[in-house]
Amino acid sequence: MSTGSTGGGGYPVPNETFNAAEHARNKILRANQFQQLVLQQWTATYMDFYGLQPGGGSRYATAEMQAVINAMPASTARDIIADSAAFVSFVNTAAPGAIGDKYQSPAFEMTDNGSTITVGELKPAWQPEPEAVTDGSAITN
Repeated sequence: MSTGSTGGGGYPVPNETFNAAEHARNKILRANQFQQLVLQQWTATYMDFYGLQPGGGSRYATAEMQAVINAMPASTARDIIADSAAFVSFVNTAAPGAIGDKYQSPAFEMTDNGSTITVGELKPAWQPEPEAVTDGSAITN
């Protein structure tokens, strides 16, 4: 057992030289990871709020989404929608293009007259993709 500069036992540990570039690199990597995690979490929350499906469409019919909004205190629904819009605005300023066009506003058409939030149709960007024709036949109008 060595009795070097370890304070009474063990192996001596070499002193590490401070490397500013390595510290800066690690901080940038952590910041990038944080940005990705925040965007992933926000996207997952957005998708969940509107019941959006990966292939398009929503698990909620318009009347069901209206019922969900109506079941919340109106101030809470307004805050959730406004907070999302504020987050999108912040990200659009900090990292233009990081949030896709269809995420820029609520997935359903919505109007708010100050006393009632009315849910309209699911926006076209969120409509399900039409099923591909696989039997070789053509669809004509």
